[in-house]
Amino acid sequence: MKLKQILASVLSGACLIGVTACGGTVQAPASETTAEVGETAEVSATEGDTSAQAGTSIDSSDIGLLNAGQFTVGMEIGYPPFEAMGQDGVTPVGLDVDLGAAIAEEFGATVSYIDTAWDGIFEGLATDKYDVVISAATITPERKETMDFSAPYIENWQSIVIKKGNTAHEIKTPEDLGGLKVGYQQSTTSEKYLQDLIDTDKLKCDQLSYDKILNAFSDLKNGQSDAVICDSTVAEGYVSREPEEYEIVWHQQDEPGAEAEIFGVAVKKGNTKLLNAVDTALANLEASGKLDEIRDEWLK
Repeated sequence: MKLKQILASVLSGACLIGVTACGGTVQAPASETTAEVGETAEVSATEGDTSAQAGTSIDSSDIGLLNAGQFTVGMEIGYPPFEAMGQDGVTPVGLDVDLGAAIAEEFGATVSYIDTAWDGIFEGLATDKYDVVISAATITPERKETMDFSAPYIENWQSIVIKKGNTAHEIKTPEDLGGLKVGYQQSTTSEKYLQDLIDTDKLKCDQLSYDKILNAFSDLKNGQSDAVICDSTVAEGYVSREPEEYEIVWHQQDEPGAEAEIFGVAVKKGNTKLLNAVDTALANLEASGKLDEIRDEWLK
């Protein structure tokens, strides 16, 4: 299922969990993939595309999994194109879903997805609720103090999105958000970016914090906010799906000297066996071309 299809399902409200949803190509029967918050959705890693793998084989008998043969992934299913629910309303789909299944296949294991609210998702990793977090998680120095990260698999930037055709305010830079209502998802790097501007007196604005990015875009569409600051990968998805509703007016990538954010798989601090196994799996997927296939499926 392509990005435009899954965003159509999510934004129409037909396949939301509460107010969210997420997606990918690897799908199991609906009876096996119902994922309420805090519950597990299971899908065999061998049910998806099994194109040729390359690189080092992994002995999954002792790689630090909570349960042998079971790869358990924590994610917030409500952040398309990385995680959402498919058109049936119960099957997780998205880039991170496909990536989790592909890593599990490298392990020779079954994959399970645990839908977890973003606020608290890393605490769940620390308390062994799942093996890893694969949920568009940016690698930051602060997070590396309490968890380990794999090699990166996505490059990302911050972006500002407004309602298409809104000429009430001229927004070309983050500083132009002064005095406006700005939406963002709480506990994300977007919030930190905005807060840093405020803390250094570069910006004063009305901050609108949301637990789900879907809600931030909904309020933007309905005129309840003036702009949304979010990951570029997410911004591009919304604009691609509804070009008549949204437009991107600023890309961090265009700023001189700006450095990209990178997403990685988060592993419990000190679980070196699993971290090494995940890195090996990612290297195999990169070498085989499978990782490029997953990225192209959801980001192009």
